[in-house]
Amino acid sequence: MSHVRYRLTGMSFPGAVDLTVPADGRARLEHARASGLRAWTAELDRAVWPWLLDALRASGFPEVAAPAPVPGSTLRELSMIDGELTGSVLFGWDDGGELGLEPALRILDALVHQVSGGAVRETANELPRLAHRSAPDPTLPPPDPGSPAAAAFGTVGGLPAYALSRPGRTFALYGLPYEEELGAATVTDAPTRAIALGAAGGREIVATGGDDLVIRVWDTGTGQQLHAAAGHDGPVLAVTAAGGLIYTGGADGVLRVWDAAGSLGSLADRHEGAINAVRAHGTLLVAGSDDGMVRLTDLSNGRTLHSLYGHEGWVNAVATGDGLVASAGADRLVRIWDAGTGQELRALEGHSSSVTGLVFLTVAGRPALASCALDGRVTIHDPHTGTLLAEWRSGDWAADITTAAPQGSATTASAAAPERLVTAGDGVRVWAVDGTLVRELTDSVADAVATDGTLLAAGSPDGTLRSWRPADGFRPRASADGGTTAPSDSIPAAPTDGGITSLAFDGGSLVCGTGSGTVRVHDPVGGVVAVPTPHTGQVLALALDGDLLVSGGMDGTVRTWDATSGRPLRRLTAHTAGVTCVATGRSGDRVVIASSGYDRVLRTWDAATGRPLSAVHGHPLPVYALAFGTVGGRAVLASGSYDGLVPVRDAETGEDVVVLGGNPGTVRCLRFLGPDVLAVGCDDGTVRLWHLPDGVQAGETRLGAVPLALSGDLYAVTQNGLSRLTPPEPHPATPP
Repeated sequence: MSHVRYRLTGMSFPGAVDLTVPADGRARLEHARASGLRAWTAELDRAVWPWLLDALRASGFPEVAAPAPVPGSTLRELSMIDGELTGSVLFGWDDGGELGLEPALRILDALVHQVSGGAVRETANELPRLAHRSAPDPTLPPPDPGSPAAAAFGTVGGLPAYALSRPGRTFALYGLPYEEELGAATVTDAPTRAIALGAAGGREIVATGGDDLVIRVWDTGTGQQLHAAAGHDGPVLAVTAAGGLIYTGGADGVLRVWDAAGSLGSLADRHEGAINAVRAHGTLLVAGSDDGMVRLTDLSNGRTLHSLYGHEGWVNAVATGDGLVASAGADRLVRIWDAGTGQELRALEGHSSSVTGLVFLTVAGRPALASCALDGRVTIHDPHTGTLLAEWRSGDWAADITTAAPQGSATTASAAAPERLVTAGDGVRVWAVDGTLVRELTDSVADAVATDGTLLAAGSPDGTLRSWRPADGFRPRASADGGTTAPSDSIPAAPTDGGITSLAFDGGSLVCGTGSGTVRVHDPVGGVVAVPTPHTGQVLALALDGDLLVSGGMDGTVRTWDATSGRPLRRLTAHTAGVTCVATGRSGDRVVIASSGYDRVLRTWDAATGRPLSAVHGHPLPVYALAFGTVGGRAVLASGSYDGLVPVRDAETGEDVVVLGGNPGTVRCLRFLGPDVLAVGCDDGTVRLWHLPDGVQAGETRLGAVPLALSGDLYAVTQNGLSRLTPPEPHPATPP
């Protein structure tokens, strides 16, 4: 069978990627890593194969002469079996442009990202959604998570206690020093990676987080679960908003409702496939998905009104207006339904590829329906008669379409002036309804476009958000600093959020759905005002400081929450890789958050404002432990790394106080035992005590297992339970 095979491997690439794209569109992706092989299958849009053929023919493939790759560099290998295009080429990561292969690589890199459902993020995703019905290979065992365990010290019922998680148990609580069990919970099979004990809101609480991405908090006195911050398991593909509520559809097939404080739950029944489109109109919510179904939900009571069947293949777009519902997708037809009865009224033709966007509008005083597709065409029909009113080509491909207010100043624009259409795809373009190009706003790729009548916004697969003011002739939005700099049309991408997949306005707010699974609420000028979704990667670290809960995740973000209500407070996004450890402490009169992880940068933040305070480089390997303390009366911050080194720095300036060596193995936990004594727990099963600032060893306890947490009362917790630490020896310089 004709197929393209694309492989990526190298010392700087995480594992080896192997993508096979056959002519029938049933792709397979394998990703081999140290933790095991994972694989996915997906169905590709019909546009993919001809796009690939055209791109490879234009490059001269297979007659391309690639330079010899640099030894140890990341390599790409592209091979094909298809008549005259049969052949293969091996080349370096950055050599594709010189070989003329960049258009083909753009398609293949996007497929690697999409077929994996965003799990493989190392390749750029610069195209609209081409992979559907992606699913893990059920014949492969899940990757081995190892034997994760986490522990924390605190109090339960006012008495010293510790919390410990083990495989198969979310957590258990034990009293000190006799280890009597005080309570336990098992609510998920997913491993727990982080745990914290503390007091907030007049309650003693325990917080957990792990591989299911959910942060849970319990009242240890009553056993009541106070909240569980959950989100979509995968990318957010569709978003709409109405009446202060946000409705999102995800690759997980779940339709969720949110406010700015977090998830309010899920709506209707789960779809058998990704939800690609949602639209709210009054009390009606319309959703379309990979299972080919269009579902109508009554928002006043959450009940399903109609489940509409008729599409062959997935549904990419929905719209509602004038008592009608429109839907379209892979079968290239735009179907019109009666919103009240659910009856199909007609099916409109006009596209040669999957339809990606729909919007109702008015043309010459008559209701109309516009559509766009991967064939780059725009059509406008009368939805009541099916009459074609206009059609034109908007570009090489289109991903979304919306209306915009007529041009002219906000005070002179006539309400009777004809509407404009705006397409997103291989550029953002404004059109008259007869197909005349009014203006190209940007030639940058965009996957989503939305308007509230006064502002037009477009979101790109690189995460950039752009906006313009139609009433001012589509001028870029005013700058966030009040105009002291030139106006800009873009807000830079958040480094860990992935591409913007969907946009919606609600009042003065703009809601973004992203490929990482994040939902962001923006002030269109001032920036992000809320992120109700939790982490989009494993939760690896937790810290409690009174009413403040701090979390760090594999998604590279640090989050702060109200500990008792679960209300999201801030999202801190400067890390470029997973955050493995967080801690809180005092510096002067403010509470400071410290965080670090796989990017090896130690960052501190003002907990009250979220303002970055410092960024200290210096660890050559990932950081796994942090602790605030005092040395000589000044606040310090200790950090422990994979190499066993423990720098102790001034918490305000980042200046080194001392760097402790002599800790073989990875440092897993740190704790100050009062002023000037630091306990260091390593994965060689040893806890070492150090006098500061001179770094004289004060004692050592061998535990026989990896220490997970240390207490100020000279206890350590391992996966096997509690151990007593040997007290620190007097400093040699201390007079007898």
